[in-house]
Amino acid sequence: MMGLNESLVNKINTKAEEIEEKIIKLRRKIHRNPELGLAEHETSKLIKEELNKLDIPVKDNLYNRVDIKEELDKLGEKIQDSHGPTGLLGILEGSKKGETVLLRSDMDALKVIESNDEDHLPKQQDFRSRNEGKMHACGHDAHIAMLLGAAHVLSEYKEEIKGRIIFLFQPDEERGCGAKLMKKSGILNEVDAVFGIHVWSPIQAGKVMINSGPMMASVDNIWLKFKGGGGHSSAPNETEEPLLAASELVNQLYKMNARNVDTRNPSLISIESFNSEADWGVIPDEARLKGTIRTFDEDVRATIIDEINNIGESLAKIHNLEFEFDNLYAFPPTINTQNEAKIAIEAAQKIFDDNVFADKPVMSGEDFSYYLQDRPGAFIFLGIRNKEVNSDYPHHNPNFDVDESLLKKGTALHSLIALNYLNS
Repeated sequence: MMGLNESLVNKINTKAEEIEEKIIKLRRKIHRNPELGLAEHETSKLIKEELNKLDIPVKDNLYNRVDIKEELDKLGEKIQDSHGPTGLLGILEGSKKGETVLLRSDMDALKVIESNDEDHLPKQQDFRSRNEGKMHACGHDAHIAMLLGAAHVLSEYKEEIKGRIIFLFQPDEERGCGAKLMKKSGILNEVDAVFGIHVWSPIQAGKVMINSGPMMASVDNIWLKFKGGGGHSSAPNETEEPLLAASELVNQLYKMNARNVDTRNPSLISIESFNSEADWGVIPDEARLKGTIRTFDEDVRATIIDEINNIGESLAKIHNLEFEFDNLYAFPPTINTQNEAKIAIEAAQKIFDDNVFADKPVMSGEDFSYYLQDRPGAFIFLGIRNKEVNSDYPHHNPNFDVDESLLKKGTALHSLIALNYLNS
């Protein structure tokens, strides 16, 4: 490992331990004031203040409301007054010339009402969300704190940096707009590699998962509709029934995914919403469904989309209805590149010893994948599951929390990955 000698590793780990209290305080301050995607204004302001204290130059206002509207239009959502350019970069120049590595954190919270249970740490320590109905229920508050911690650590060791480190604080990961907005702004133009860390509740605290290859699935949002027919419930023989066709479609899609798709390539289809509005005594004139497709393989994804169209059109013909199918490719699959995964593994082993492993990829999606489309890099899962501190709840749960003892290690991991990449 040319980029990391024992002296440097010890320096980074020691510094991360020294600022542990600061990292935890930052995490709690951010947790107390969660903001939804594209409206992370106070969060962005806090980050900028911290970077300014370190004399790390900041670039912000990287996109505008026109760009935001364009992305929201694709989701069928309207731009809000609160939406604006919140994403930003901190740029740390090393003492020597070299390549540029980007470290990424997301910033957005979720529409979740945080738990008021007495054993919930944010409730106990008075940093529960003060923005009712919004919560950092996925760990993005921890991500920000760890990356700011890395900025603190690395700013003290510029002489060890051969090249440049970009700290990316990205909006709106949950909806998938954030990475697209940042990428469209040109932030990758001078970047050679990208790395990101996500705290991960399914993995035991103190373990780290890094695959050389797929980490997370692609995500398609799908909208399906049957329309036509409609009439009186007492006379179904006089009309057509979109609800019947839609019910048959759900069954056919689930059977199709089990039988028509190559079982060696994991994939799934889930129907998440089934709606049709009608009064008593009325057969509705349309039925609408929403769902998702998850895959790791572009050919499998194309097969599934073709089959959905074929089944829907066939059912529409049988029932004398019209069929509409729209899909939005929300995230590509998150696939680590071999060399960058190796660099991340080497760094992680210096902190977590033998607790670094590879495993089957997960069906969740991540917009970090958009950066990996254009640049080599790796996405890393930092395990936080610890029943003793109640950090064993799933992501997006009202009781979700992180094992804060891991934050200093996440900071050290960011720092060592960047140094290992630049100095190798």
